[in-house]
Amino acid sequence: MPTTSLKMLDRADFADHDWGNTSLGPCETWSRQLHYMCDLILGSKQPMFMLWGPDRAFIYNAAYQAIWKISSLNTLGRPIEQVAGKIWDELRADIERVFEGHSFILSNFPIRGEEGEETRYFDFSYTPIPAFEGQPDAVIGVLCISNDVTEFLTSVAVTKEDREVLALTMDNVTEGVALVEHDFTLVLWNQQFRLHFGYEPEDIVSGMNARDLMLITARRGDLGEGDPEAIVDMLMRTIHSTESGTLEVQRQNGTVLSLFRRAVSGGRYLLVSQDVTEARTASRLKDELVSTVSHELRTPLTAISGALGIVSAGAAGDLSAKAERLIEIAQRNSERLIALVNDLLDVDKLHSGRMEFHLEEFDFAELVQLSVEQNLPFAERGGIELKVDLSRKPVIVLSDRHRLLQVLANLISNAVKFSPAGESVTVKLRTNGPQARLSVIDNGAGVPETFRDRLFSRFSQHDSSSTRVQQGTGLGLAICKSIVDQLGGTIWLDTRTSAGATFNVELPLAERT
Repeated sequence: MPTTSLKMLDRADFADHDWGNTSLGPCETWSRQLHYMCDLILGSKQPMFMLWGPDRAFIYNAAYQAIWKISSLNTLGRPIEQVAGKIWDELRADIERVFEGHSFILSNFPIRGEEGEETRYFDFSYTPIPAFEGQPDAVIGVLCISNDVTEFLTSVAVTKEDREVLALTMDNVTEGVALVEHDFTLVLWNQQFRLHFGYEPEDIVSGMNARDLMLITARRGDLGEGDPEAIVDMLMRTIHSTESGTLEVQRQNGTVLSLFRRAVSGGRYLLVSQDVTEARTASRLKDELVSTVSHELRTPLTAISGALGIVSAGAAGDLSAKAERLIEIAQRNSERLIALVNDLLDVDKLHSGRMEFHLEEFDFAELVQLSVEQNLPFAERGGIELKVDLSRKPVIVLSDRHRLLQVLANLISNAVKFSPAGESVTVKLRTNGPQARLSVIDNGAGVPETFRDRLFSRFSQHDSSSTRVQQGTGLGLAICKSIVDQLGGTIWLDTRTSAGATFNVELPLAERT
């Protein structure tokens, strides 16, 4: 077809066209149905054309003219076989079937522009036009509606290419990776993800609902005991309510998997699985070794400390000044070793869930006062003033006295250690809504930002020159967090303070009847 400068078709051009020289004849002789259909396509911005009557007369609108860059309007009303050439030869059989009452769609049809222009792709939908007059079952024409699908096909191609690249990348990582749509449709996964969870190749297919995979895992017992449907429903609710999370799965075959979930763009979820079986086994063996050694050390250390105390008290006779100094050093170090062993045993009990808690209602303020009095000598030795700031009203909690004293002792001793002589440490207790809030506040060097994420990890210590007494075991804050967690509370470092360090503990107040 010619591709010179276009004169776009409008209603005036359409009305002035020389229809008398076409098989349709002058406009005034047309049927009401033909006038109606012409008004329809001329008023639409959607590319449309019609084939009308026995000669298959070609009638189109400006939007369709633009697709093919039809430069001359003399094609209007002419038989389609004279206009379309080879394309008509290809489509004749299908279009003649439309005149018999059938519809069809020609998808992704390429239309090539001039040199340097991109190829456009269109869908053409062909629909029969029944005659309003005459035979009721007769088809008088064919209406074709066109739709430009170039951008859609381009985006599909880009998406396909991106997915191929992503799939190739995923297959070359050691972690299991899967991508899930917001409605839990499984989009992508790698081989490692399938192997981690033991899915057969036929179990996991693109487009399936990830819930079905979770049910397979639950029915094998890999998500714990209980009704598989109920377990999966609970997991689904958790996923819907949180953007990210970590789940540890111990499969029946002994494999331990760490599954990390994170919300990404478009409401999708990225799942990453790691086989942590060896790490968990090593951790368990280490914990068992620490527990065994600690138990074996406690008895002889207690005996050594007791014996040194007896000698220091004069049971073995008078000692020289040098001997007394050596006994004092030995006794202090044996006490430190006993404290370390006790901490190790506490960590082991907390980690294994064997630590016992005895809950009772009591006034938290009285317990705080008691703890301050017990730790006062330690603070005075370091030249630190220990202050207490208590609520005027009773602060009743349902908790474990002994374990809370342990938490208080750790927090107070840490505050004293990291405070310079002449400063003060304040232990404050207030109510905060339905919570009791304990704050231990010091004016020391504070906690470096680089160390904050490891504060409550086992064996974590910050080496600071402001430490006035011997270093601890690095277990105190880890023990505090475990105790507070199991008592239903929270513990954290207040990062808003500009000087020193403030540790807060919140515990639920006892429900009063």
